[in-house]
Amino acid sequence: MFRKMRGFQRISFRNFLMLFSLSAMLILLLLLSSVFFVKIKNFIEEKKQFVISTRMNQISYELNTSLGNMYAMVNNLTTNGRIADYMQQMGVPNTNVITKYELSMDFEKYLYNIRQENEFIDSIVVITSQNQFSSDHTYLDFDLNGIQVKSELAKEHHLVLQGKAAASIIPPSDPDHPKGVSRALEELNKRVFFAANLIGKDGANNGVILILLNPQYVKDAVPYNENIMLFDANRNLIFRGAEVNLSVGVEAHSTTIPFNNMQLVYVERMDFYQQQLLFMAKLTAATCLLALLVAFVSSRVISSKILKPVYQVIQLFKTYEFAKDRCSDERKFVTDKGRFNLRDRFLLYFIITILLPLVVYMVIFYWKSSNIVVDDLKKSHYSLFAKTASYLEHDINQKEVLMARISLDTAVQHEILAKDIKTLEKELLYENHDLGLNRDVIRIYDRSNTLIFSNRYKQTGELDLDFYNQMKGSGRKISYHLTKDDFGNASIVLGMPIISLEKYPEIVGYVTVELDSGYLSNLYGEFKQNGSEMFIVDKDSRIVSHPIAAQIGKVLDSPIGSYRGNYYDFAKEIGGVSWTFISRYNESDVENQVIDLFLSNSYLFFLIFLLMLLFSFYMSQRMLKPLGRLNHMLNEYELGESHRIVLDRISGIDEVDLLSRNFNQMVRRIDDLVVETLVADKERVKLEYEKKEIQLIALQSQINPHFLYNTLDNLIYLVESKEVDRAVEMINSLSRLFRYITNREQMNRMKDEIMYAKTYIHIMSCRYDNFQCVWLMDDAILECGALKLILQPIIENAIHHGARQTRKQVTIEISCMLQEGTIRITVTDNALGMRQEQLSEVREQLADPSVKKAGIYNVHARIKLHFGEAYGLDIDSQYGEGTRVTIQLPAKY
Repeated sequence: MFRKMRGFQRISFRNFLMLFSLSAMLILLLLLSSVFFVKIKNFIEEKKQFVISTRMNQISYELNTSLGNMYAMVNNLTTNGRIADYMQQMGVPNTNVITKYELSMDFEKYLYNIRQENEFIDSIVVITSQNQFSSDHTYLDFDLNGIQVKSELAKEHHLVLQGKAAASIIPPSDPDHPKGVSRALEELNKRVFFAANLIGKDGANNGVILILLNPQYVKDAVPYNENIMLFDANRNLIFRGAEVNLSVGVEAHSTTIPFNNMQLVYVERMDFYQQQLLFMAKLTAATCLLALLVAFVSSRVISSKILKPVYQVIQLFKTYEFAKDRCSDERKFVTDKGRFNLRDRFLLYFIITILLPLVVYMVIFYWKSSNIVVDDLKKSHYSLFAKTASYLEHDINQKEVLMARISLDTAVQHEILAKDIKTLEKELLYENHDLGLNRDVIRIYDRSNTLIFSNRYKQTGELDLDFYNQMKGSGRKISYHLTKDDFGNASIVLGMPIISLEKYPEIVGYVTVELDSGYLSNLYGEFKQNGSEMFIVDKDSRIVSHPIAAQIGKVLDSPIGSYRGNYYDFAKEIGGVSWTFISRYNESDVENQVIDLFLSNSYLFFLIFLLMLLFSFYMSQRMLKPLGRLNHMLNEYELGESHRIVLDRISGIDEVDLLSRNFNQMVRRIDDLVVETLVADKERVKLEYEKKEIQLIALQSQINPHFLYNTLDNLIYLVESKEVDRAVEMINSLSRLFRYITNREQMNRMKDEIMYAKTYIHIMSCRYDNFQCVWLMDDAILECGALKLILQPIIENAIHHGARQTRKQVTIEISCMLQEGTIRITVTDNALGMRQEQLSEVREQLADPSVKKAGIYNVHARIKLHFGEAYGLDIDSQYGEGTRVTIQLPAKY
């Protein structure tokens, strides 16, 4: 006990409290931080996947629509009657130069109008065997005159990718400059374009039409182009975004664009997760420092209150011999009475030093994590909103371009003034059907508000008078009119006046484009994010477009772009019309999701709290155990009841008060024992010696039945095996062993002990044949004294727990050496050995004097009892390699 107490004092009680509470807190903190990080990461990953999926839908939709429109335009132009007429008229041999010039200028103006409709087009070039016609007066090398497009290109939707021109085009059949054709094709190889042959009404090939695509279109019009890579069906790279860097940590997402089975790859950098990991590390480190501070302060403040009586007892113990007035020392222990015991105080200490830092950590982590999540999702949502707004604005601008082209067409203006409806329909529906009139409801009214043309509905009607007056005074700006029928269906009409180019600013008429109520909401409805809604309002804050038809026409109850409550408005004006695109972002929805995310771990909080209570209770019990043992020891040393009065008031801690009273009784008993006679001392020594002898005899007596049991077991085996001779031989050996065992002497010589062990080995070899013993002997120890029966139990363990557990041949090496006045006996086998947990259990039982077992435990206890704590038995083992048992004895002759 005193040895353990001295070992315990190597670290102070106060520091032990601090280290344990900090260690327990760190373990629980790591568990919490790991679970929280995984939860937050998965939550953000889910939100990120939605944003990325929406972005990829936008990109795929934009690219597929643009390329599909180009393909439709190529098919349209190759069968366009107006182009066929131009080609036929210019091919007439008798046509004079002036007429041909006027036709070519008119043709190029027509190509220019087509080009203006689509930003994807860089230039439109028509190449015949003799001439070239361009939408912007940009011509290719004239050595290309007479080229044709291979028929296989139709399978690729007439699209020629960069580097594929030479493989898709047939050079002129009789070129004047072959090297020039090759050079021209090399230049064309650098472009991406659509190409098709122009077939005349007679089936002849009139030339080739090339639609050269704008190389900047993807960068200017396709959303999030900086993060994408575009491949053709053969995985050849077509486009690479400026910010795509595969050398850093990225996450790639891919999808297929229906047009030509192109592959779209969206690359997302993983910087956020690195920042989140860094934040987690910083937060954990900061919380650990806070926990260290709390544990340090608490251990000093709280433990000083808890351990004050203990320190007073220690101080009294140190100063008792020199104190003159013991009563004054005893008064230091007098405090107010209370029933708040030491165990409860330890439990309260651990709750404060472990639970408080964890609560602080959870609060800080939730606050910072929710802010990071909300801010990141807000940024992602705004980025998505801005791109959607640009896409919406682009579509509205297309409607504006359509109306502007109609209003600025001089032929249309003349036919409106002449009210030549048939010619107007021919001009718009036949000669200009490439304007996209089949996609929208187009109406034209004369200056008196009479409908004279409609591409869908032919019924007569007039414009709403307010809308008519609004367009009349708008100049060339777009006006709009919102209507709702009795069934709640809404429609939007965009319109602008047709102003005469010859008599400016005289109004010739009005052109309108009617949009269905769901048209605009479909453009942004699929991009809606959880916790938000998108809609369009006009300058008077009236809702023009909304996914919910019932909301259309209502006026907002708060200013645009304001933050009210948990809602925040992202707003962007749409050019061309006085509209504002709004996304109302609900922060509370995301915050509630984060709260639910943490509340879903409530079971974990309960488990951690329960573990913390168990740790605290266990450690409080563990720390009180030495004090209880000391108290028990003091009671054991009580020689009789004292007639003196001890402390009649207690300190408030039951265990410490009990320790104090017993300590005082022991001190006073020491004073009484000083005057005891020498006879009493001798009597005590005699009693102790007899007690020791009785213990040794009791320990030795454990060996006889244990050894007899194992030997008889072996003898039964031989008899059952009908090995009579070996059984008789074993009985003779057993008889000799019993003579040795029944000798009452405790000590004998080492050579007798070794001879006894060899006899035992001979007995065991009669049954087991898979072991052999190798002896390494130092002759200097043979005459040394030794306790009887210390070697045989070790060899018995090596056989029963080693050789019997395996089929391989086991070698037991027994070494008896003399080293610096100490006999060192080592028994080593190469059997299976023990696992680490088994070895730890054996060592703990060896170290516990209360264990009452035979075998090596008995040997160890007898050696320590006879020779002292410096000697005894030690065991070491490695699973799969074997076991080594070492005995140390003093060398005495």
